[in-house]
Amino acid sequence: MTDQWREVNPLSKFILLADDDLSDLQRTSLDVLYQPIIGVLPYALINNFWRMSHEKKTHQAHSHFETLSYLSVDMKSFYDARLRLEAAGLIKTYIKTNEKGEKQYVYRLVSPLSVNDFFMDDLLSVSLLQVIGEDRYVDLYNEFIRPGFDLSEYEDVSKNFLQVFNIRDSEVTNTPKAAQQVKNSIKNNSFDVQSGPVIEKSDDFDFNLLLDMLNQSYVNTSDVKKNINLINSEHQLYGIDEIEMAKLIEKATNVTNNVFDPNNFKILISRQFQSNALNIEARQNSEVTELKSETKSIDLTKKERELSDIAKEYTPLNFLNKIKGQNNEFVQETEHKMVNNLVEMQFLNFEVINLIIYHIIIDMQKPSLSKSLFESIANDWSRHSISNAEDAIRYIKQRKNDRNDRIKETKRNYRKPIKRKLPEWAKKGAKQKDYGEIDKKDEEEIQKIIDEIHSDGKEGGR
Repeated sequence: MTDQWREVNPLSKFILLADDDLSDLQRTSLDVLYQPIIGVLPYALINNFWRMSHEKKTHQAHSHFETLSYLSVDMKSFYDARLRLEAAGLIKTYIKTNEKGEKQYVYRLVSPLSVNDFFMDDLLSVSLLQVIGEDRYVDLYNEFIRPGFDLSEYEDVSKNFLQVFNIRDSEVTNTPKAAQQVKNSIKNNSFDVQSGPVIEKSDDFDFNLLLDMLNQSYVNTSDVKKNINLINSEHQLYGIDEIEMAKLIEKATNVTNNVFDPNNFKILISRQFQSNALNIEARQNSEVTELKSETKSIDLTKKERELSDIAKEYTPLNFLNKIKGQNNEFVQETEHKMVNNLVEMQFLNFEVINLIIYHIIIDMQKPSLSKSLFESIANDWSRHSISNAEDAIRYIKQRKNDRNDRIKETKRNYRKPIKRKLPEWAKKGAKQKDYGEIDKKDEEEIQKIIDEIHSDGKEGGR
């Protein structure tokens, strides 16, 4: 999946479609609210597309090479930027293959949500909160959202259209031919494109169970039902189960009037996650899954099998929090964004991403996740179809074995002994930090993390 960008020929053509121009409010929304989420290059690409959509004749074909040259990027960077725009609901991509096997693309530009709609959208508002933090998020909300005004004591005395303007009844009943032709033309040439991102409903979250638990509390469940999409988004982003979700909803509900506050709910979750205070119970694997896992893990040590099991129990963001928490460290914003981006791209399963995190921070003893190293390993594992934790551990061990074989082969090829000062990594007893190491030297470190996570799980279940 990581190599799909290679299927896009730089010389291929694309057509830009845009139903409307951006309003000032939509422009503000794109500049201030969308940009922190999508990143610099996707932001530059969507702005360039909007400019190009008005630059040439209607439906005129453009060259991908033209856009790559204008933005000074390669095809992979362009493709990644396009994916982020699609995920954010700012563009729709269509492909047609002609008789010669050549592909032609259509990029339909979707107007950004208004500021109000953006803050009402569960995925976008939560993503913005993750990226910019609570303080800045609240500042933006206060800057753009005007406070309401109570009109309950006022009487609406506004006049309607026909009370002010004179128009013949016959033209209202029978639409004039010219007006009807214009309406039909607009109807036939417009597409109903949904604005904003789309996320599928999660199958591993029981919403009815959540409602049953909330019925025993002071929460007004009718308010909760209106925010099912928000709850689903938070579950998929953080792996929050039904019990913990019920507790968070209760905290976000005003005890005086039993009204559930969605914005407070988002902030509570973000705040607890950032402070490493959110304890999420591990999801239990079925007996069939455990049996399959044991069969696949016959060549792994006991400690490695335990590490594999733990990697399956946590979402990547929570696993990163656990790992860094062992050394009393916090998750940096760049790390948070890096992991979240890889999760959204859906190239690797959660357990595999967790093993990448473990490998970099524990095996390689890096203090934090480096973007270049993190993405390099992710691409390498995706290219080799690493699909589960067991395969990830085997691959790490295989990389080490291959490296040792190369060292042995090099030694056999020596013809003349040369005395050289050994580097620190080659000295006896020195700990190897090269890519590809999980062996007995790591067992104490693995056991420390396993014990700590098990301990956290017991405390969280009390």
